[in-house]
Amino acid sequence: MKLNEIFTELENEGYLPAIQTLGNQETLFFAIPDKNREPLLNSISHIQINNGKILLLYYVRQNDVQKEFKTIEELLKFVRQVFPIEE
Repeated sequence: MKLNEIFTELENEGYLPAIQTLGNQETLFFAIPDKNREPLLNSISHIQINNGKILLLYYVRQNDVQKEFKTIEELLKFVRQVFPIEE
């Protein structure tokens, strides 16, 4: 399970992903695009893989929420529900 796979899936879904290295760990950031394909304010979340588990960190009313997933499919289903892209 690699961040590159998740990156590709999110990009195919229409999100704006980017991978950066923080310290010694790769982190995938993604955002919901606006009509000009710019990240919407307060829509950035990030994903890391630790010990084979996918960790998603996002914010709800300035509180950080961490959710764990076992598969990319579970993650994508959750992302589509919680961070829908409006057309």
